[in-house]
Amino acid sequence: MNTGPEKRPSIPVMLLSGAALVLLLLLVHNPFTGTPTSAPVWWVSLTAPQYPDAAFPDGIRIHFHVDGVFNGCRYVESQETYESERLNCKHEMDAINHYVGMYPIASGAPVERAFAPFVFSLLGLMIVAFALPGRLLRTGALAVGGIAIAVWMSLAIHTEGGVLLFSPNYLADMQGTMDLDREDIAEMTGFEAIQESYHEALGRYFPNPETMKMRAGIVATATWLVYGGLIAAIALLVVGVWRWRPFYWLLAGVPMLLPVFFVLDYAGWLWWFGHSLNEMGAFTVKPFMPTVFGDGKVAQFATHSYPNTGFGLMMGVAVLMAAAMVIRSRELKRGQ
Repeated sequence: MNTGPEKRPSIPVMLLSGAALVLLLLLVHNPFTGTPTSAPVWWVSLTAPQYPDAAFPDGIRIHFHVDGVFNGCRYVESQETYESERLNCKHEMDAINHYVGMYPIASGAPVERAFAPFVFSLLGLMIVAFALPGRLLRTGALAVGGIAIAVWMSLAIHTEGGVLLFSPNYLADMQGTMDLDREDIAEMTGFEAIQESYHEALGRYFPNPETMKMRAGIVATATWLVYGGLIAAIALLVVGVWRWRPFYWLLAGVPMLLPVFFVLDYAGWLWWFGHSLNEMGAFTVKPFMPTVFGDGKVAQFATHSYPNTGFGLMMGVAVLMAAAMVIRSRELKRGQ
């Protein structure tokens, strides 16, 4: 058994870890963004001649958050026009995309969006544990915090009304997809909410019962795999940090790779959207890979896809944790 690093982390390591934790908190609950409360991580927009700059200065724009996808259009203020409410560009983009057979945006990342609060709570707990002195204190914090996350997640997934334990952003996104009020979903379990909102998204434009049943089954399996995987990951971290030195570095290394995980997941879902075109679309196009980063073109639409504030926060977490790992490694080598 290798008991792992026992020397107390230095003040710089603690400060860097604390700063990374603050950035992670701002990512999932940013008081400066209004509603929704999490920071937008990425934005995508479509521009075309039928959407003039005067009325659509940002094109048809949407914002991707870790727990939902939201309208990115803003009010247009001019002497010629008055808007009592801004256009819902999420719905507008869905309407545009469905002509070529693309499924609604809400059908993407259904499990990731739902489990975001539990995943990011675990990442925050890992950062805290990395900065704590002593194997016993570190492992104890992971055990207590991990049990709390597992109980919270289990209540959300299994119990009646558990859906209300998900993030406010996810609830707002789900209610928008299903066109329901809060009281309409108040008795759902989290699992039911994931299934029903995904089923609603799949069938909005392309109500094919066989396809919907098959894909809903895949999402159900993925939900249980992620649920079980997170509980297993918590248990493995607790045991691993207690017994094996490499697990100590995972506490900082996993949060450090957060931007990489996001881009891979985002790109994977873009591939799915472009390669899962429904034959019921009004126009037939070949499967394609939507633009992950930069500018592209699909039919008469120019596409734009770029990082937003939240991705900057992710990069900040990555840089801070990388610096903390370097300093900590040097401390242990010096035996200080």
